[in-house]
Amino acid sequence: MGVVFLLVGVVQGERATNMRWGLWATVALIVLLVAYFAWPLVGFYSLASAVKSRNAAALAERVDFPSLRRSLSQQVIAEYLKLTGKDKELGRFRTGVASGVGAALAEPVVAQFLNAETLLDFLNKGSVKAGDTISSEIAPFSGSTWRNAWRVWWHSEYGLARFSAYLPPDKSKDEQFKVGLSLREWEWKLTEIGLPDQLRVQLAQDLVRRKQERE
Repeated sequence: MGVVFLLVGVVQGERATNMRWGLWATVALIVLLVAYFAWPLVGFYSLASAVKSRNAAALAERVDFPSLRRSLSQQVIAEYLKLTGKDKELGRFRTGVASGVGAALAEPVVAQFLNAETLLDFLNKGSVKAGDTISSEIAPFSGSTWRNAWRVWWHSEYGLARFSAYLPPDKSKDEQFKVGLSLREWEWKLTEIGLPDQLRVQLAQDLVRRKQERE
């Protein structure tokens, strides 16, 4: 009988140990999930705070300018090829290649975004350059972004080392910017701004004008 009680005690002890390990594993998993969702949000709101406070130095620390240049250049070139009809001549595959290698062509147009001061004006007020702006109501970090922080998170997208938010959150898809952050040396930095249709066409038209003036 004593042996039976001993065996029962051992089994119960093992069960209690397994339950404790299971509980700790569950807690650890929850902590990791919370960290996974919270970490890029902290980076995003650090970027947003730098824009709101118009702190150019803080913004510059949170932007990967080479990646941002590539993102903007590819979009402008792709739209330029559509406007000029060259996308039909090249076909889908070659259009994609041309969009990737045509960064130098788009440089005069894209350069206006690529310093902290002008990027601040663009993100906060929609200013692109003198006489060429979008409505401040659809600027990425307009007032509606701050009023709808929950909607910003709800419609955001997560990747392994990427995070994207669609701004302003209360606008339609064709009016929104896709603001993308990527993990760079354990810091979340702005690497992409997906432009809305109106602005993408506007910048491509600017590129067409510049080429015509040179020719």
